[in-house]
Amino acid sequence: MVANRATGFYVPFSLAVAFLMLGIGPTARGEMTVEKLTGTAITGVGPYYQDVADAIRQFGAKNYAAALEHLEAAKKSTPRLAPPEIMMASLHMDAEQPGQAIAFLERAILRAPQDPEAFLILAERAFAEGRYSEAELMYQRAVKNVESYTDNPRRKQDLQVRGLSGASSVDEARANAKDAKPKLESLIKLDPRNALAHERLGRVLFALGDQKAAYAAFQSAAEMDKKLPPAELSMAYLFTDRPSVEKWLNFAINKGRQDVRTQLGAANYMLKHNQLDTAKVHAEEAVKLDPDGFDSNATAGLVARAMADYPKAQAYLEKAHLLSPTHTGVINNLALVLVEMPNEGRERALEFAELGARQSGNARDAMSTLGWIYYRSNRRREAERAYSAAMTMPDGSTSKTMSSEMAYYLAHLAKEQGNIPEAVQMLKDALNTELPFAYRKPAEEFLEQLSKLDKSQPAPKGEKTPDAKPSAKAGAAK
Repeated sequence: MVANRATGFYVPFSLAVAFLMLGIGPTARGEMTVEKLTGTAITGVGPYYQDVADAIRQFGAKNYAAALEHLEAAKKSTPRLAPPEIMMASLHMDAEQPGQAIAFLERAILRAPQDPEAFLILAERAFAEGRYSEAELMYQRAVKNVESYTDNPRRKQDLQVRGLSGASSVDEARANAKDAKPKLESLIKLDPRNALAHERLGRVLFALGDQKAAYAAFQSAAEMDKKLPPAELSMAYLFTDRPSVEKWLNFAINKGRQDVRTQLGAANYMLKHNQLDTAKVHAEEAVKLDPDGFDSNATAGLVARAMADYPKAQAYLEKAHLLSPTHTGVINNLALVLVEMPNEGRERALEFAELGARQSGNARDAMSTLGWIYYRSNRRREAERAYSAAMTMPDGSTSKTMSSEMAYYLAHLAKEQGNIPEAVQMLKDALNTELPFAYRKPAEEFLEQLSKLDKSQPAPKGEKTPDAKPSAKAGAAK
């Protein structure tokens, strides 16, 4: 069946539909530097600098013992640095070696039990993996240690910010707005220009029923960070009833017609609710306001694709691709547009589909797109292999959930294999969503066509099936 994906509004809504339809492209891991490893503990170049640089170099050569020696020398010359075991743990984390990292964190706790950072890192890892009870306990210990920490005021403030931010995140994940509120307020006192903290406080205040204070918090966040949505949009998408959402959305549009974030928010909302003509108006206005913006071009491309305006979709998505060449969602949608362009041929579509699969690590959406392009290119065996890979979970099991687009693709394959009832059910599942679905109209037409061929479906009321016998009442009428 098609997954029923509820949409939350914990990200700027101008990107919400993009996350749903485009996916999130992979991000490159930056090279470890002295500044990244030492963080805010110390700034400038001092006696520690060369030792830390040498430690990074030795770690890269897998000379871990030598790396630790250099970090210990750095700590000895500059006591304000974090414990060497903490820095070694950071190096192992950066190298995606969590086992070794945790071992060094345990060593740090034994050697410097009053230092907060080991507990913070363990809490952050537990939270990222959904182990909220463990994260809560670790954050409590870290915050307690931070209170008595005096070695480095700059580092102390950084650890306080991390501790309060993380502890409040646990509360938010548990929908515990009451406990999250004082933590976020303390976080803002420590870091008044933290726009995300203001935005998070707005969501918490809204959950507590204080809409006026929530709106004020969202206003502060939007003023501090122009990448965040306007306050009116943040308010709009926290409501669950459509009239309230549209009331705030209209307020946002009337107040910020020249604000690209507002136009993107309106375009994505209308796209989400399949109001494509209105979505097009706002998307094109966003492009006028920000002709070289990734979000504006990507959103306009999605709207154009949903409206089957493939030339426009191609133009917008190609520009978005140039602005973000590794964004697999844009690559996938561009492939799906190109396969519909008769003059482009299917070779270019296949190139993009294969590129998307490689760059995403064979993620489900990318493999689903690749399967569809193979199918449209009459490469049936390769299509079946791609679909099989898309449906296979990391543990080797098979998932029964799929996106509407994938259900639409598989319906064609099922029909070709003679399994009409399965194709009909897949199309019904694909259409059973309020989320954007670019193939909605062709899916409806395909379903109507197949329903006439599906002998497993009951005949319409009053219509005889081929083997039906006249009823007694009918015989009497004769």
